[in-house]
Amino acid sequence: MGTNTEGGYVDTVAQRSRVDTLRDRASLVLGVIVPLVLVALILLADKLEGPKTAYVGVLCAIPLLSAVFARPPAVLFVAASTWLAAAAFGHFASDGWVPAQKIRLAFIAGFSLIALAASALRVQREQRLIDAMAIAAETETIRRRANTDELTGLVNRHGLTDEMSTRAGRTVSIAMVDIDDLKTINDELGHLVGDEYLKAVASRIRSNVASRDVVARWGGDEFVVMFELDGEVAEMVMNRVVRSVSGHPLATGEGPRRVSVSVGVAEWRPGESPDAALSRADSAMYRAKSSGRNQVVRADEPV
Repeated sequence: MGTNTEGGYVDTVAQRSRVDTLRDRASLVLGVIVPLVLVALILLADKLEGPKTAYVGVLCAIPLLSAVFARPPAVLFVAASTWLAAAAFGHFASDGWVPAQKIRLAFIAGFSLIALAASALRVQREQRLIDAMAIAAETETIRRRANTDELTGLVNRHGLTDEMSTRAGRTVSIAMVDIDDLKTINDELGHLVGDEYLKAVASRIRSNVASRDVVARWGGDEFVVMFELDGEVAEMVMNRVVRSVSGHPLATGEGPRRVSVSVGVAEWRPGESPDAALSRADSAMYRAKSSGRNQVVRADEPV
């Protein structure tokens, strides 16, 4: 299974940037603009309905609303604006600094302090969550890189070992694939052309098996395909792969060149070690090479 880790990293950064932008906009609207509009509406209702300052106590909830969405500086701005609006309204629209008004303003100040503390705590927890998600994403990126072949983008040998460990006890078939005459290509045309062969074969194998199947570069000019299929069906699939690989010449600087592979298939049954199944698939692959190449040979079933 190929994984473009660099592209995935870029996509993740871009997505995170979009999320941050949306979050900042939501914080501004819901944490600042909406609370201040509510302050104006509450005081307007107080002025229209009366008696004056009857609704001022409701303003205690405004800083708390801001704390749900905004960061502490914005919460402080909303809280200060709310307190000053309440104080000005009480002074100009009613009877000034009467004891009841002082109590209301004290409550607004007290709830503002609570809102500031709540906002700071929320931001701290959000940052911890963001840090944890970043660490998890970085760990996953490192794991993917460690399990991915750089040239072909397929799973490497280490990644295949991990995949096999998750399928122990199931009916699984293993196909060992070897590119025919790659050494000759490397000697005649150079290793850069040889790399093109490797990438072309990897792509053709991957495109002819199911997405749930694991395609790995085993090393050198060898690949491994792991299916959750019995040996007979896996053999049929690999015959299709062989036809696909050899059906189209590979364009090189020296002109089109034939590509073919030899394949050995072995069924890995419950109770058998992974190494034993791989070894039988490898032996079957060598029989395919020695008996003409460009074909599939199925290993004998384990005794």
